Amino acid sequence: MGESALVFYTLHFQQYPQASVISVGKFYITTAIPYVNAAPHLGHVLEFVQTDAIARYQKLRGKEVALVTGADENSLKNVQAAEKLGITVEALCEKNSAIFEDMARKVGLSFTSFQRTSDREKHWPGVQKIWELCEKSGDIYKKKYRGLYCVGCEAFYEPEELVGGVCPEHKTKPEEIEEENYFFRLSKYQKELERLIETGELKVLPETRKNEVLSFIRGGLNDFSISRSMARAKGWGVPVPGDDSQLEYVWFDALGTYITGIGYGTDEKTFAKFWPADAHVIGKGILRFHAVYWPAMLLSAGLPLPKMVFVHGYITVEGQKMSKSLGNIVDPNYLIDKYGIDPLRYCLLSAVPTFEDGDFSERTLAEMNNNELLANIGNLVNRTLVFTQREFAGRVPQPEFCADDKKFMEEQNARLAEVGTLLEKVQLKEALHLAMHCGKEANAYFQRNEPWKAAKEDRAKCAASIYVLLHQVKDLAIVLEPFIPNTSAAIFKQLNIAPRKWDDIGKLSLPVGHELGKPEIIFRKLEQKEIEALAQKFSGKQVLDGKKTAPNAAGGAHAPSATGAKPAAGAAPAKASTKPAAAPVEPVPASALDLEVGKIIAIRRHPNAEKLYIETVQMGDGERQIVSGLVPYYKEEELVGKNIVLVRNLKPALLRGIESKGMLLAVEKDGKLEVISPTHANPGDKIALEGAAQSPLPEITIDQFLTVKFEVKDFFALANGKKLAVSGAPVKTANVAEGKVR
Repeated sequence: MGESALVFYTLHFQQYPQASVISVGKFYITTAIPYVNAAPHLGHVLEFVQTDAIARYQKLRGKEVALVTGADENSLKNVQAAEKLGITVEALCEKNSAIFEDMARKVGLSFTSFQRTSDREKHWPGVQKIWELCEKSGDIYKKKYRGLYCVGCEAFYEPEELVGGVCPEHKTKPEEIEEENYFFRLSKYQKELERLIETGELKVLPETRKNEVLSFIRGGLNDFSISRSMARAKGWGVPVPGDDSQLEYVWFDALGTYITGIGYGTDEKTFAKFWPADAHVIGKGILRFHAVYWPAMLLSAGLPLPKMVFVHGYITVEGQKMSKSLGNIVDPNYLIDKYGIDPLRYCLLSAVPTFEDGDFSERTLAEMNNNELLANIGNLVNRTLVFTQREFAGRVPQPEFCADDKKFMEEQNARLAEVGTLLEKVQLKEALHLAMHCGKEANAYFQRNEPWKAAKEDRAKCAASIYVLLHQVKDLAIVLEPFIPNTSAAIFKQLNIAPRKWDDIGKLSLPVGHELGKPEIIFRKLEQKEIEALAQKFSGKQVLDGKKTAPNAAGGAHAPSATGAKPAAGAAPAKASTKPAAAPVEPVPASALDLEVGKIIAIRRHPNAEKLYIETVQMGDGERQIVSGLVPYYKEEELVGKNIVLVRNLKPALLRGIESKGMLLAVEKDGKLEVISPTHANPGDKIALEGAAQSPLPEITIDQFLTVKFEVKDFFALANGKKLAVSGAPVKTANVAEGKVR
């Protein structure tokens, strides 16, 4: 940063002394500000619920939270969409912004401000003010420009940034535009931006996105256009201060929503209270605008920088990118009407990686409703409260703890504390998985203590168990509130207490004799035939007027919600899927498999599947994580230190929400299972096929793997009838003489 800009930054910063550090009593977070030229889709909902989970957690910690979302209305996209529909831009934005605001409310986004960029009273003063401050710093100048402009991105691209001559984000050919515009001196801030991001002063999560931004900055920053001619923008947008022939460019204008949404330019007291933002939550496609352009503008204006840019990935549907041509754009309204809000929130937060691309399927949503929400949380809450009602007249009993009770509560409290640690690190998926694991541990405690027997044989033990379980239900209602708030509220209602804050976790705060509410079913089980019908489903088209269309597939659009909500009235009958049958799998030779010896060095239980382990395996080139179904056959201590044969070129897969990079080989016969373990080999040793040269493919699918016939005969491991060998010796089993390898 130049010396004059640094002096200006320092002087201007003094206007906002409260904003110099994060206040322990406040938290400010934003979603991206979406264009409203099309209906909200599942990607918007993912961002809404991720942002909301972070905000709700901070609120539970006792902080005053501001959450700003809104609508980016001053874009050329909206002008073109309105022209196509034959209506005014104002009418289009009014209608579509209402649809986005309705969706935000529907999924439970606890926003404090829905800021529209067309708002002349609340938005325009602030974005014109920041323009003037940047101009005062000498960072705005006017010049004629010729460039390649993508309407979808609302951005200019250099020719070398295009992929095959098209926009890398929208896959469309940019328009070549020439006009006189205002520019911002981004190049002036290259060194300072690199320092801020490299040191973590401006945190970019995850690390891969941080490296992406640093690479972009180090490649050299060019000044960028920050205005459009009044003629090209058709007069729609925020006027440039002092120049009626120009309108503020959409990014300069829209990014300003993060400060105008908390009063910049209109309510300086509120702005000083909440700024800087603790987190901007955005999709990866708009990273450079938020991690490069926006902080440079703030530096120029002398305003403090946000603390963190949280970058999530994209959602695919059944392994394919959402696309109108494929007909697989998922209408969130349909999912909410059919399943309810919390099952959808849970699926997005649990099945989709927090920071990476993730796949969504309606079948996964349905299975998670049954196998996780209902079987874990719903089961625990219902049986605990029903039992209390029956055996203790619906009142909290008097406990007399034994050592076992105390140990269990200590262990659970440690796990629940770790949920908070993970949430502080915004590791949402991991935090949710651990919270659900706490539910499973509480259910296991219920089973171990058998209160139905103790009620007849040892009333004191029964009372202590139920007392502990009621507090587990209370604590789970707290930790799950950021993720599934309606479920949390329902649990507190059944406990007949007001919602508790985070600091109540672990406290035995339910008074003895307290009268509980009426037990009610929280989640409805979806029958297997309903789930099976979902395997071939695609959700239907979306429209701008907010009407919901029925999904274009089999599955019963009129099925009741998993949480009791009725389906949308007037939904069209579901049509049979026209999805083509899968192509036959091309067999691969056994030599195409990359088989390598690994050693299990760490193991833990899968948080979402009772029969799965998550193993850390030492390989020749480092460590990798796999998931295996060995819980029924091996104790954890029996597996740690064990050599295994790993299929390392198997395509990574998500197994109940946890990524598995490879698969170990085991043999099974008559219910007995043995992990194939070459004890004489070392991690990294390659498994060879007798009489054949290995030529492994870079990656194979599970279907391709299954075309190879693995088996054990006379204790020898075979692939397509040929023995496997490592370090000059055959690979053999110790206990199972013959059987199929899986």
